[in-house]
Amino acid sequence: MDRRHLEYFLAVAEAGSFTRAAARLTIAQPSLSHAVRLLERELGADLFERGGRGVRLTPAGEALVAPARRTLRSFSLAAGAVRGASDTGYGRVRVITNTLWAMDPLVRVIGAFRQVRPGARIVVVDPVHRSDVLEAVRSGEADLGLVGGTPPGGPLATQWLGDQDLVAVVPRARSGLPSPLGVADLLPLGLVTTPAGTALREYVDALLAEAGLPEEAAVETAHLAAVVPLVAAGAGAALLPVGLAAGLTAGSPGGPDAGVEILPLAGAPRTSVHLVWRRDGLPELAAHFLEVARSLHADDRAVAHDIATNYGRTRQRD
Repeated sequence: MDRRHLEYFLAVAEAGSFTRAAARLTIAQPSLSHAVRLLERELGADLFERGGRGVRLTPAGEALVAPARRTLRSFSLAAGAVRGASDTGYGRVRVITNTLWAMDPLVRVIGAFRQVRPGARIVVVDPVHRSDVLEAVRSGEADLGLVGGTPPGGPLATQWLGDQDLVAVVPRARSGLPSPLGVADLLPLGLVTTPAGTALREYVDALLAEAGLPEEAAVETAHLAAVVPLVAAGAGAALLPVGLAAGLTAGSPGGPDAGVEILPLAGAPRTSVHLVWRRDGLPELAAHFLEVARSLHADDRAVAHDIATNYGRTRQRD
């Protein structure tokens, strides 16, 4: 069985279309269709139901997805072992996490890792849902994943990387907000957040529900990078993990914190961030990445506190 055929099969299964899969793989669609047909002929079963609006997996195709991912992971493990034995430092680490944790803590880990393994290549994938992170790690699509909240169990091992406080991001021109600031105090401004089903929205909705407040957004945007500019433009207020808020405001047009203010919330709602991986082992390079993460975040509570001190602004009222 050709490894490339399995890669093509998974690409079509994930894209739901030969056209989209061919574009992602940067190959001609007829070549992709031919390769999948060869795989179907070899297995003696149709893997896709082909229709005018895309393709769907047949029962045989659904049965092949997990074994195909495991097989490709085995190929990657074999290649990683050879690269590790040669001690060149080259290879690839595949990390999956949503944008909430991609800026902090992941950016610092990648930076530190590249200092000690400059030949390594890091690939970071952004999933739609938290469950996609866990599935990608379980299946071998990703070596490591970052998740917030309660750590998973079962076949996945976990490493705590610190806690992140949830903070409010408000327009700088807005005055009259109380201190300490409660979630309910933000509702008159309107909330700017991401659509239902996304990681940020899950955290925001859970916080609103816990406070007995309606789970409503004034502005929904699928572009997380647009949240802070929308707040700066006066569209509303946002709730973000402190590390992400600090990173997004630093990158706002006009310089650090341009047009917005980061305020701590009463009770400091907090989320734990965990690195996850399969218990049955990691490629050498990914294992080194894990060790760097452990070393860098031995006490991440102190790091989160420093960020909050530098960027938070607790205003004292007369």
